[in-house]
Amino acid sequence: MTKFTPYSIPVFGSREKELMENISSLKKTANAVVLAHYYTVPGIQLVADVVGDSLALARAAEDTDADVIVFAGVYFMGETAKILNPDKLVLMPDNSAGCPLA
Repeated sequence: MTKFTPYSIPVFGSREKELMENISSLKKTANAVVLAHYYTVPGIQLVADVVGDSLALARAAEDTDADVIVFAGVYFMGETAKILNPDKLVLMPDNSAGCPLA
């Protein structure tokens, strides 16, 4: 029986590995956390600190000690993170990311 996977397993070369190392270093320097919705591409999920649905990510945003929250998800998820963390910097890599159900 064939197992369905929505994405192929990423194969990274030296450039991608370097980017992942740079992201990891920047997260430490900025005291940042990356939260990614489960539908983001595998490369984003690999650098994320938490991957989950909107509820799990809202809880992770509320519980984090990080000063900066980078939210890879739709816009309302970033808004929720900011409501729960008014004194923290919340960054959305794609401000146009929307959800037809929102």
